[in-house]
Amino acid sequence: MKRARAWSRRSQAVVYTAAAAVALALLHAILNIGNISVGGWGVAIVYAVTIVVGELWRVNVLGTRDFTPIALAASLAMPMTTSLPGNPETGYSAGFVVVVVALATFVGHLVRRWMSVGAFVLDQIASRVLVVTVAAILFLEVPLDGRPLAVLVHEWHDMMWMAALAMLAVALVAMGLQLLLMAMRHSVSTHALLWQSLVDEVGAVGPLALATTSSATVIALAVGALGQVAIPLFLAPLLLLQLAVSRQSLVRDAQRQTIRSLSRLTDQGGFTTVGHGDRVATLSLAIGRDLGLAERDLVDLEYSALLHDLGQVSLRRPIPGGATTAISPLDQRRIAHTGASILARTAELSRLSMVVSGQATPYRHGREAQDLALACRILKVSNAFDDLTGGHVKRPAAAQALERIRLNLGYEYDPLVVRSLCRVLVRDGRVTPAEVVELDV
Repeated sequence: MKRARAWSRRSQAVVYTAAAAVALALLHAILNIGNISVGGWGVAIVYAVTIVVGELWRVNVLGTRDFTPIALAASLAMPMTTSLPGNPETGYSAGFVVVVVALATFVGHLVRRWMSVGAFVLDQIASRVLVVTVAAILFLEVPLDGRPLAVLVHEWHDMMWMAALAMLAVALVAMGLQLLLMAMRHSVSTHALLWQSLVDEVGAVGPLALATTSSATVIALAVGALGQVAIPLFLAPLLLLQLAVSRQSLVRDAQRQTIRSLSRLTDQGGFTTVGHGDRVATLSLAIGRDLGLAERDLVDLEYSALLHDLGQVSLRRPIPGGATTAISPLDQRRIAHTGASILARTAELSRLSMVVSGQATPYRHGREAQDLALACRILKVSNAFDDLTGGHVKRPAAAQALERIRLNLGYEYDPLVVRSLCRVLVRDGRVTPAEVVELDV
């Protein structure tokens, strides 16, 4: 609970900081608006339209993250666009850039909501404002050797490679902040560890983020030679990459739907209670995030939890209530090994067989052999808890189930996982902190 409140305060701090940045940027833009050239206004309009359109078309990564390569590339390119064909300057100030990007992002979210293609998410707008503010200040305001990078880039016309590297460095710093803010948002929504969320963000959207920063640098350089037409022209490769990532996400979503459909086979056959697999998967994911599992491991854990009772289809008579905790350890292992053998025959699902097979292994045996993965221990505890509660969410059932699990703590169940289960249940309001303290796990 303390962790959730701390993350919530961080999210609010991002919004308030962005609001303060926009207010200061508006004042700065008004004071320097006379420096903007006519051509600069035209380029600013094209950038604004590109950001609005980019907000409407997002790419979904790993099913949980929305990334906007087009809008983000245009947002990062604008503060680094300082010249136009023929060498006239755009005259942009840092405040003007922040105001234009903030307004365009705000309009993009409004249009998304109006077209019913997405929600209006304030902290995403705030993140964009902070990222562009950092890029604009680094490139247009921070003095290096007494002059900002925007001035130095003009002096490096004979060493354009140095100018390109400097602009790429600014874009990478801003993108690093973007990934950090995305990690904070993900950790708030899923209650995952912040450091693990950051690692997952880099792994999930890192290549796409690198392509975005490279595109932003190329666009900023190309506008000086081609004008406004360089913006859509050099966004085309990024657009194709976004299409490829979107197609990959569709394939991953189709696989997830197939596994969920397969997991309901035991429900339809009367071997397990309705929704048992979904409940075990949800609880396993919550415990996995609390313990800091990586995103790819969480995906395998979710799929394993959905299919963990697949071996029950081999039974002649269903287990009463489908509760495998009520049968002998030998029968538990036979069911687990049967389900694992079914999964091992499928190339795409064979990696799950180890987790499904290991769910019946007692923790003490696995600890001594040092071969029982954390995912197996999580699945064992989650399955036992749902079997003992019968799917009921009220406090008495949850507390009684924890008491039963505590009786086999250290032999059947991993104390580390059980303590994580307690934190998840307290956060969800299914048990009280006093009940957990009384259990002394």
